Amino acid sequence: DFAFAKAKLAKDMAANRPELSREGRTDLKQARHPFIAKDKVVPIDIRIGEDYRMLLITGPNTGGKTVSMKTLGTMVLLAQSGCYLPTAPDPVIAVYPNIYADIGDEQSIEQSLSTFSAHMTHIVRILQDVEEDDLVLLDELGAGTDPEEGAALAMAILEKLLQLRVTTIATTHYSELKTFAYSREGIENACVEFDVKTLRPTYRLLIGMPGASNAFAISRRLGLSESLILRAQQLVKADHAQFEHVINELENEKMMYEQRNADILERQQRVTELEAKVARTKEELSKKKGELIRKAREQSAAMVRRTRRESEAIIKELKEQFDDQGIKRRQQAIQDARAKLNEAFEKSRPGIMAQKGVGKAVSLKSIKPGDIVYVKKLDQKGTVLEVQGKELTVQIGSLHTKVKASACRFLDHAPKEPKGAGVPAASSSRRQSNAFMQKTQTIGREIDIRGMMVDEAEVVVGKFLDDAVMAGLSQVLIIHGKGTGALRKGIHEYLRRHRNVDSFQFADITEGGTGATVVTLK
Repeated sequence: DFAFAKAKLAKDMAANRPELSREGRTDLKQARHPFIAKDKVVPIDIRIGEDYRMLLITGPNTGGKTVSMKTLGTMVLLAQSGCYLPTAPDPVIAVYPNIYADIGDEQSIEQSLSTFSAHMTHIVRILQDVEEDDLVLLDELGAGTDPEEGAALAMAILEKLLQLRVTTIATTHYSELKTFAYSREGIENACVEFDVKTLRPTYRLLIGMPGASNAFAISRRLGLSESLILRAQQLVKADHAQFEHVINELENEKMMYEQRNADILERQQRVTELEAKVARTKEELSKKKGELIRKAREQSAAMVRRTRRESEAIIKELKEQFDDQGIKRRQQAIQDARAKLNEAFEKSRPGIMAQKGVGKAVSLKSIKPGDIVYVKKLDQKGTVLEVQGKELTVQIGSLHTKVKASACRFLDHAPKEPKGAGVPAASSSRRQSNAFMQKTQTIGREIDIRGMMVDEAEVVVGKFLDDAVMAGLSQVLIIHGKGTGALRKGIHEYLRRHRNVDSFQFADITEGGTGATVVTLK
């Protein structure tokens, strides 16, 4: 029943769950006294316990000083009873071991107590029992006696509470206490706002500024004769009158700055919204740009691959038509065609064929036949056959081509021949060349292994890769289909172990997507 009652109360008050602070910090925004009607209550902001432990509230009678103090006390009791608080979202409130209050006029004829005696009796008992981190609420501190003596007593009591590190909120009329709060660490002035033009309190709590009593203005509004008010103003000390004037000026400036701050905050919010809108637009344009570039690259890559396959078929026909007399012209024509295709393919899909940073620059002084070089334009490794000035004759697979030394990168020196080799170099080179020629004539760029078992496919793919390397191919396509994925996984695992495989990835959507794998050979 208690839990449901608290929930119903929280709903009726439009309350929020507080964060309980063990460090003595309280920060309530738009706090509403629960006993004042919703259409009449003026929300206030209360902060205490972080930079200061004592809040001294000054201002005119009927201005809301006591209500502000009672609002905090009620909020503390609500929170420590497990209730939500009628404030703006995310309230923070301290947990106080004990709460003491001296509020209201409890003079007693029966006990021979005046207003001052009644207040002092309570304060004496509070000072005897209060401990560090307790909360003390003192209304009209030092009232009911001689102003000078009352102000002096009030300052002494506040100093004692400061020494005990007690969280304190006190209300007063004494101007001396306003100056006292300015000269002590741990005390902060506050006031309830009063509109001098309308002679009405606004009931707003302003922390950081002392309030004026506005007794003359209120008396004039209530009908006191102007002559009496003028005489009273003459009797007031000049410095006090000047102090009250300064306070009024500060209140007017504070209201003006609050209005300016509200305007600045509104402009900042609009700027933030515009920045977010620009960022979203920029991100959308970036995505569209990336998508267009990706589609264009996919289309160009697919076109180049298609052209390459058609060219390979034409090259194969040309191989069959040429006789042995035109072998050199045939090899050169084939090499030139493949070089152009590789260059076009590399431009359309940058990063797939290019090998940046491979080897070191070729030195014409140290390069010699038999050394291994990397031809950048063809993206292939080859063996140097002859050095002619600044050009190199390089054998790549079964093909011979002339390239500039600056277009190559040095990889390794010529391998040393084993001693006692029984096969003449010319004969060995000739047989190797014939083998390359046979592979070049028969090997295709792709192989279809759909329907095979993994063991069977590994044998077929292994032979296909070896033939492709001998034919000088840099990339091949393995079509394995999608199905259950077992064949694809088995072949991918085999490719990771193969000595001639540099890398592999799924083919483009135009060549089968995840149903085929593009393999880059070493």
